[in-house]
Amino acid sequence: MRSSLKFIMAGVSMLSLAAPAYAQDAEAEEEEPIVVTGTLIRGIAPAGVNVVGVSAKAIEESGASTTSQLLQTIPQGNAFNNLLTPVGGGNFVTTNRPNLRNMPGFTTTGSSATLMLVDGHRVVGLGISSTSPDADLVPPGIIERVEILPDGGSAIYGSDAVAGVINFITRKDFKGVKVDGHYGFADNYKTYDANITAGHSWDGGNTYISYNYSTHDALYGRDRDFVKMFPAISSGLATPFTSLECNPGNAYVRLSADAYGLPFTNATAASRKNVLNQCDLSDNATFYPDETRHSVFAGLNQQLNDTLSFDVRAFYMKRDQYSSQGNRHTTTLLANQTFIPGVTYTPFMATHAIQGGFVELQNVAYAWGGNEELHQNINLSTWGVTPTFTAELGGGWQARALANYGESVSTSHSTSTNQNALNAALASGLFNPYDTASSDAGALAAIGDYERFGRTRQKQFQTRLIVDGDLMTLPGGAVKLAAGVEYVSSSFNSQRGDTRPGQQGTGSVAQTVTGLVNNVSKSFVVPAVSGIPIFQLSRNIKSAFGELVVPLFSDENATSAIKELTLSVSGRYDDYSDFGSTFNPKVGVTWKPADWLKFRGSWGKSFAAPSLADDSRTDPSTANWASGGTFGFLVPSAVLAANNLPTVQPGQTNMIVILGGGLNLQPSTAKTWSAGADLDVPFVPGLKLGVTYWDIKYRNIVAQAPFTNTGTYFSTYTDSFIINPTQAQINTAIAGASSVVGSACAPSPSCLYIIEDNRKANLGRYYLNGLDFTASYRTDTSFGGVDFMVSGNQDLHRKASATLTSAFREDRLSGYELKVRSSIGVDVGNFRAQGTWTHSGGWTLDTPNPAAGALPAQLSVGAYNVFDLFFKYDFDGEGMMKDLSLTLNVNNVTDQDPPFFTGQQITASTNGYTNGSTVGRLVQFGISKRF
Repeated sequence: MRSSLKFIMAGVSMLSLAAPAYAQDAEAEEEEPIVVTGTLIRGIAPAGVNVVGVSAKAIEESGASTTSQLLQTIPQGNAFNNLLTPVGGGNFVTTNRPNLRNMPGFTTTGSSATLMLVDGHRVVGLGISSTSPDADLVPPGIIERVEILPDGGSAIYGSDAVAGVINFITRKDFKGVKVDGHYGFADNYKTYDANITAGHSWDGGNTYISYNYSTHDALYGRDRDFVKMFPAISSGLATPFTSLECNPGNAYVRLSADAYGLPFTNATAASRKNVLNQCDLSDNATFYPDETRHSVFAGLNQQLNDTLSFDVRAFYMKRDQYSSQGNRHTTTLLANQTFIPGVTYTPFMATHAIQGGFVELQNVAYAWGGNEELHQNINLSTWGVTPTFTAELGGGWQARALANYGESVSTSHSTSTNQNALNAALASGLFNPYDTASSDAGALAAIGDYERFGRTRQKQFQTRLIVDGDLMTLPGGAVKLAAGVEYVSSSFNSQRGDTRPGQQGTGSVAQTVTGLVNNVSKSFVVPAVSGIPIFQLSRNIKSAFGELVVPLFSDENATSAIKELTLSVSGRYDDYSDFGSTFNPKVGVTWKPADWLKFRGSWGKSFAAPSLADDSRTDPSTANWASGGTFGFLVPSAVLAANNLPTVQPGQTNMIVILGGGLNLQPSTAKTWSAGADLDVPFVPGLKLGVTYWDIKYRNIVAQAPFTNTGTYFSTYTDSFIINPTQAQINTAIAGASSVVGSACAPSPSCLYIIEDNRKANLGRYYLNGLDFTASYRTDTSFGGVDFMVSGNQDLHRKASATLTSAFREDRLSGYELKVRSSIGVDVGNFRAQGTWTHSGGWTLDTPNPAAGALPAQLSVGAYNVFDLFFKYDFDGEGMMKDLSLTLNVNNVTDQDPPFFTGQQITASTNGYTNGSTVGRLVQFGISKRF
C-alpha cells in the first residue's frame, strides 16, 4: 500500500508538469489570488479545515510589541493568557517558539509539533538545543496577517506540522514613511518599542525596509505576589520550610530528621534545633527576562514582463536576554573523618558536630554571593533571504520557484558553580559552609569562576518549485491540481558544556588556590577543565508533494441539498538522509447544504522528524556516577519495595545515570482528524458562528524518561534500568558513554546497585481531542459600528501513555482545559474603543496534590480572568495631523494574579509557584504617523 501511494504521488507530480499543455485557455485574473495556509492552490480556502486569521488591526488592538506577545492571544496556543519566555537556566530551549495544542516534549526536545512559517516557507531554527524558529523573528509592525491552521499539515508542509501551522504573512508593498512607537509601564516594569518603515513604488514594482526596536525590563519574584515559595515538608524533615539554602543556612541530619539553623556550635546546637533560617529563592530570580531586540525586514517585488515577476524578502533579528537565578546556593552532604565514598569532609564539622547515627552525616544547606550571582545571558541573531520567481504559464497555470537561505547563532552564558573546586575547598577548610562569609576570598572566586556555556550555529537552505492550475472541468467547476518538489539542507553546529568563562575552546589548566585558615596556610587544587568539543551534524531532505481539489458541486450545478461539495486529496513524500523516508496523506471535504451553512471534515497523517539537537552525535552521552544523598533521592527504598524490586545491599549505594542525545531516533508520528461547521446566521445579518472538533493521536514521542519522578519511573520505564548489573553490563555502559563524570567506587557489582539509561528515545504516546469555537458579529450604526468576537478552545481529553505499550492515563497537569478570548468594540467616527476578556477555565486534578507543610491538599486549580482595554483615535486634518493616530492599551485592568497551583516539581519546597504569569496591570501609550 505504501509503495502504491508513493507511485501515485510521483505520477501526480509528473502530470502537473505536463498539464499546462493540455489545460483549457483562460484569461489571467486581473488581481493575483493568494495562496492560503493549508493548501498549495491559489485563490481557494483549504477544503475540510478551518484557518484562523489574525489581522493587522487585531494585532494593533492587542498591544503586542513582539510577536511572542501576539501568540499569547491565541486560544489554541500554550502561551495563551501567559507569558511566552525561554525555558530558563542552562542550555535548554532558549527561544520563544509556538506550541499549538500544548503538545508534549516542547520544553525538553529540540523538535516541535508546531510548524512556523514566514510567507509560506520555512525559516532557519534558533536556540542552543532546539531547531525550530523563534517567534520574534518577524516584528509585529510588518505583519499583514497571521494564518493559523490548527490541524495536521504534513501532507503539504512536511515535518513538525502535527498540531498545526502558524504562518506569518508580511506586507507585500509599502509606500511612504511610517513611524510608530509605544511606551508602557507596570509596577517595577517598563517597556518601549519603536518602528520606522519606508517604501517606494514605481511602475511594476515596490520596495520597502522596516526597522523595529523593542526592549522591556526584567521582572523578579519579589516584584509580584503570585511568584513565591510556600512552606512544605521535604528532605525527611518534620518542620515545614520554604528553602533552607539561605545565608545563613541550615544543617540537618537525615537519620534523626532534626534540623539546626546556623550559626551554631556543638555546644549551642540544642538551642538551634528546629529553629530554621528560611528564604524564598524566587525573590531574586527573574520569571520574565530583561530583553532588547533589533529587527530589520525588507522586501522588493518587480514585474519583469507580462508573465514573470520577481520577489525577494530579507530579514535580520538580534535579541539579547538577561535573567537571574539569584545568589549561589547548594546543599552539601558532609561526613566526619570516617571515609564514606562520595561524601566530603571539612575541618569545620568538628565544631558543628551533631550525632545522627553510627557515622555522622550532615546535609548543610547554604548560600553566598550577591542577589544575582547566578544569571544567564542569551544572545540570538539570525538572518535570511528568500528570492521567489513567479511565472504565468498560460491557461491559468502558474509556477512558483523559491530559494531560501538563513543562518542563526545562539549563545548562552549561564553562571555556575564549580563543584569539583567546591569539594576541594571544603576539604581544605578554605570554604566554610557553616559561615560562608568567613570563607577565603580566593576560594570563593575559584568556585564561582565557572559557567554553563552554549553556542549553536544553524544553517538552512531550501529550494522549492510548485506548479498549479486547472486540470479539467467538471459540472461543478475546474478540477485544480498543484504539485511540487523541494530540497532542504540544514546543519547544526553545537558547543555545549561546563567551562571557565572564555576558555570553552582551549580549556583551562589546574589552578592552585592558597589561603589562611586560623593563620595556617592551606591550599587546594582546582582541577583542569578540558575544552568543550564542537559537534556538527547535517541532513538533507528531498520531497515531492501534490494536491488535487475536485469541486463535485458548486453554483454551477447546485441542488436544493448541495450548494457546494468539494473534495481535496493531498500527500507528501519526504526522504531524509539520516533516518529514511515517510509519506503523509490528507483528505478534506467541504459540504454546503445551504448558502448560510457549511460542514467540513479532514483526516490525515503528520510527523515530527527527530531534531538534530537531540541526536547523540550533537549531544554526546555522559555516564554520571551518583551516591549518597543523590542516590537516596533517585533510588528511594519505599519505591523499590512498592514495585517489588530488590533491596539495596550494604555498600551498594552507587548508581550510574546515562544522559544525552538519543541513538537512532525515529520520527514522532500522528493521525489527526477534525470535523466542523460554519454558520452565517440568516436571520441575524453579520453574525457568524463556527465550531470544530479535533482529534490527535501522537506516538513515538521523543523524550527522556522521567527518572526524577521515581514512582512513575520504576513502575513504568522498566526497559530503562538494570538492577544489580553484571560486570560486563557495567563495562558496556561506561564504554558506550562519551564521557564519565565522577567515580564513587571501583566499577563493580559490589558497590553499584543500578544503571539507568535515560538518554532521549522514542518513548510514549499522547492522545488529545477538543473543540474550537468562534462567534463574530459586526453591524453598522448611525454613529459608526459595533462588533464583538469570541474564540476559544475546550480540551476534552488529554491522555498520556509513558511507553508505546503502557495504558493511557488522563493528564490534567498540562494547563487550562478551557481557553476563551472575547471582545466587544465600538467605532464612533474616528474613535475606536474595545474591551477584551481573556478567560482560562479552572480544572480538577485527577490525583489531588497532597497536603504538604502549610499547604492544604489541592483538588483543583481556579480560573484566570484578565480584562484589557484599547482606545484609538485617528486625527483628521493636514500637516502633522494627517495620518496621525494615538492609542492607549490597559492590559490586565484589574491587576489580576494567576490562580495558585502547587504543580509537580522535584522537591516539595519548590511547589509553590502559581500557574500562569503576567506583568500585571500594564498601561501602554502608542503613537503612529505616516508621511
